[in-house]
Amino acid sequence: MPVIVNFCGREQGFLLERGNPKEITSIKDICQPGIRVVNRSLSTGTRLLFDRELHQNGIEAKSVAGYDHEVNSHMEVGLEVLSGRSHFGPGIRPVAALLNLDFIPLRWERYDLLITKERFFDKGVQSFIGLLQENDFKQIAASIEGYDVSFSGKIVYPQETGTLSPSAI
Repeated sequence: MPVIVNFCGREQGFLLERGNPKEITSIKDICQPGIRVVNRSLSTGTRLLFDRELHQNGIEAKSVAGYDHEVNSHMEVGLEVLSGRSHFGPGIRPVAALLNLDFIPLRWERYDLLITKERFFDKGVQSFIGLLQENDFKQIAASIEGYDVSFSGKIVYPQETGTLSPSAI
């Protein structure tokens, strides 16, 4: 049985050019002429979220200019938008903040660490989990817009009362 430890939460949404010159206010606006998007790789959660938003809004992917232009990271999406090669792309608020881009929020997602029972009590793993709970880490991470570290280092599963011991997992 694994142990699941919260790493952080982060805000997902859409990255836009600073000042939003194309006046994009929702995903429905991306089908307008002259708007080009950049997309994430098919295997990413961000891509699945984007595709879900398209479907929920009745938008066919083939009607979106640039939909097939895929990049591998949130930072690459941000750089495409920052350069002006794209006007819109799915990504996370921390990248928007770092690159001084506009952002349309969609949802918060939680990042958890899955640790095997055999490795949970290893010194390195315990040191890392301890680091996530330190005030210095939380203060530095909290200063990055779009991240929530209020539950970092907390055991999500198994949810047992009392002290976690090797026999409990």
